[in-house]
Amino acid sequence: MPRGDWWRFVPAQERRRRRFKAWRLRCRERLLRRPVGIGLAFATYGLGLLWLLSQLPPVVGLLALAPMVLLPLLGYLTYWLLWKEFHE
Repeated sequence: MPRGDWWRFVPAQERRRRRFKAWRLRCRERLLRRPVGIGLAFATYGLGLLWLLSQLPPVVGLLALAPMVLLPLLGYLTYWLLWKEFHE
């Protein structure tokens, strides 16, 4: 039985439904957190990349990997150039 004294007042036939609803809400909140969303996006992209590498020639897989590698570098370069422009 979950914590909290109010559970003893919930009718027995409703407890299972309410527990499931609470579990579903907790899972939804976890999935909506930013780090989890970013991790899921990377995992999805990585699975797609692995599928491409297994189905197509490696050159196509490397082309699919390029945005994942180059985009953070381009973002850092942009940040550095803007910082340098406004602070010097």
